[in-house]
Amino acid sequence: MINLNKKEYFLTSKMIYTNLEKEYNYKKNDTIIYKKWEKNKDFSSFPDNRLSYVVIMPPPNITGDLHVGHILNNTIQDILVRKARLEGFNTCWVPGLDHASIATELKLINELKKKGCSKQKIGFTKFLNLANKWKLKYSKNIIEQLKKIGCSCDWNRLKFSMDAEISKSVKKIFITLANSGFLYRNYGIVNWDCKTHTAISNEEIIYKTCRVKLYYIKYQIQNDTKYIIAATKRPETIFADSALCVNPKDKRYVKFRNKKAIVPISLKVIPIIADNYIDQKFGTGCVKITPAHDFNDKLIAERHKLEFIKLIDKNGTLNEYGLNFSGETIKVARKNVIYCLKKYNNLLKVEQYHSQIGFSERSNTEVEQLLSTQWFVKMNFFAKKALNNIHKNDFIKLYPQSIKKKIKDWFVNLKDWNISRQLWWGHRIPKFYKKDSDIEVLDTWFSACIWPVVVFNGIEQINNSELQYYYPTTVLVTGKDILFFWVIRMILAGLFFLKKKPFKNIYFHGLVKDKNLLKMSKSLGNSPNLKKILNEYGADTVRSGILIMAHFENDIVFDKKVFFKAHNIKNKLWNALKLIAKFKLNKRNQRNVELNNYIFLWIENKFNILIILINKLFERFKLSKVFILINNFVKKHFCSIFLELLKKANLYVLNYLFITKLYNFFRNILIMYHPFIPFITEYIWTFFPTNSTNFKKSSLIHEKWPSTKKVNIELLKEFQLIYNIILQIRKFRLDYNFYKQITIYISKTNYINKKTIKDILILLGNIKTIRVLDKSTVYTNNTKNYMFVSDKEIYIIKKHITKKNKRNSFDNLKSKISYYKIFLKKINSKLTNDKFLNNVPEKILKLEKQKRIDCINKIKFLNKILK
Repeated sequence: MINLNKKEYFLTSKMIYTNLEKEYNYKKNDTIIYKKWEKNKDFSSFPDNRLSYVVIMPPPNITGDLHVGHILNNTIQDILVRKARLEGFNTCWVPGLDHASIATELKLINELKKKGCSKQKIGFTKFLNLANKWKLKYSKNIIEQLKKIGCSCDWNRLKFSMDAEISKSVKKIFITLANSGFLYRNYGIVNWDCKTHTAISNEEIIYKTCRVKLYYIKYQIQNDTKYIIAATKRPETIFADSALCVNPKDKRYVKFRNKKAIVPISLKVIPIIADNYIDQKFGTGCVKITPAHDFNDKLIAERHKLEFIKLIDKNGTLNEYGLNFSGETIKVARKNVIYCLKKYNNLLKVEQYHSQIGFSERSNTEVEQLLSTQWFVKMNFFAKKALNNIHKNDFIKLYPQSIKKKIKDWFVNLKDWNISRQLWWGHRIPKFYKKDSDIEVLDTWFSACIWPVVVFNGIEQINNSELQYYYPTTVLVTGKDILFFWVIRMILAGLFFLKKKPFKNIYFHGLVKDKNLLKMSKSLGNSPNLKKILNEYGADTVRSGILIMAHFENDIVFDKKVFFKAHNIKNKLWNALKLIAKFKLNKRNQRNVELNNYIFLWIENKFNILIILINKLFERFKLSKVFILINNFVKKHFCSIFLELLKKANLYVLNYLFITKLYNFFRNILIMYHPFIPFITEYIWTFFPTNSTNFKKSSLIHEKWPSTKKVNIELLKEFQLIYNIILQIRKFRLDYNFYKQITIYISKTNYINKKTIKDILILLGNIKTIRVLDKSTVYTNNTKNYMFVSDKEIYIIKKHITKKNKRNSFDNLKSKISYYKIFLKKINSKLTNDKFLNNVPEKILKLEKQKRIDCINKIKFLNKILK
């Protein structure tokens, strides 16, 4: 709140007129404003006696520049942090960067491949040097981009997931888990990425429905001329077959039980066994068992004590067990094995069918299942601990709440976690626990799971003051795609190492997708160029556009067209500033004091209701809805009604009281808008005086969020009643193409029981005078002299309506009737379509039927008016 004096007014007015361009110049001003925030240390945080509001940024991977999904994620975080800062919280937003082992290494491998080189050729040391150069380049780019979109992070707290102190903490938790008996090393089947030559977890696999071939292979029964047919999609793995398997209930194969079969090509003899796992309806009901290359086959082999034969090497080629096919890739070997099967008459037929095939999320190559020695974390203990906490009232609040069931289900079905990766870039597994000579690093998500703790050095110094003040953090904002990778594991780690939940709230937003409905990611390279978008539209417009597209947890299909709509939001605020700048100060002006007071009371009450509503929506993280409500308020209530009324009533001349009120109210709008569009609001703020001795140095970022007051509901109802009449008068004018100033007659006297109401009607309705008309006069002469405009209470004299006006009204009515008839035809075509009726949900069907009824009634009503 400010008390404006004459000097401050003229200084403000001069500043606005001197600096006001046609529209906000983001290319010129955004960087200056951000540097001002940094210079003033507006984002810095240190523990004090205030309540903390802590956000840990999900660290972007250093694999490349940011994509549009990062804009959504970081815009949401910035909005929450800026609003909390305005509310007086000690805000601490910790930025970070992630080394992303497999993704970064894949990028480097591809770069080397372009130069005709490989990581093996350049060696371990040079490869790490190359990785560090990559990290420096893209870290700089990412930080610049985060600043460009306005992220108000405490940059002094920037962390990289392979910083020395973090690496030390990661090593410590590895040793702690090992010493506590939660780590073990095991030789077993793992998911293997043949392109990056590393094991990957189940969560790093994307399953795609692919059209594949099912091969029916003939296995001759030993010492018999008969054959048994096994169906497989992996004919190249016959060299690793340990048995053929049928269902014990399958009568077709009773005669083959306890017999042996001969594997084609290799001529190896294998048993025919029976197991309930086998689906009698798949293929022939007989399958080959290759325990070393299939998880399910492994389980069958363990039950029947079968041999494990590792056929496929880590580079995706067949080893010596492949006989003449040794050294061939899987694809080549399959082709050659099929050729031999045909040649020796062992291939009965080939069928096409659809199957779910697993692909590495990072390299997009088909995942192989093969035997390897890996480190695993026993997850059962951690899952039980989490399940005991998830039902407690003080557990983490999840938004949307539907996520809670997914988390619970995952805890129930949690399997041991493979944490070793056969890569060079990442946290090295401690040598004490590493017996062989191969280089191995930890899964990226292993170090990431302690992120909320290590950013405050909570592993090395478990009781340090910062951890006590900032932990647990206030909210984690993240995409739902990394729920299982990261979020759940952070919860488990927090409960285990600190006996505390890491977050008070978690908000899962939707994913940004391209036009093909694929998630935007650095790996896919399907995001538009972020630098180009920011240069073309500016940060405020890009932030606004993303929010307009975002609806709570729903996914977003990115469309650049939304930025044009978002640009208009910024322009509306800028134009409001230009209009406000036109108001002149005249301290002797006492015109329309009562009307001005009424107008300000109305807009202040509307604003108060808005603040109450958006505060509640903020609590539920419905930021898109908040932004839409603010935009609607500014466009409709502040600009179209309030400023329009103020302008027409006062002809741009106000006294000290009202110009101060106007400035203060506009300042509140800037504060309310600031979390969403920080640059333009900060820039406009500098035009207005503050209580600071030097308001040029003041910053909107530390102002106070508007407080709520008691709402005058009666005043709002009264104004809405009058405004509805104005809307109907405007509609009447539009229908009749009638824009002259008119005299209206009102038969309901309580409409104008206040002078202020009458003034508002005249100003916004373009009305010459308002006269009260006796109802009996209207009813007696209605058809001759009067026609109603609104609610059969507002009339005008018929003679003012020309033939041209009537023709315009007639044409409008005909056009509307035609529109509703076409609409009705479309509805009827749906409701007479059996396919639609049989497949549509009952709720939708009911809605369509109601649409038809409404449409028929509308046509009847319009025809009645036409007659």
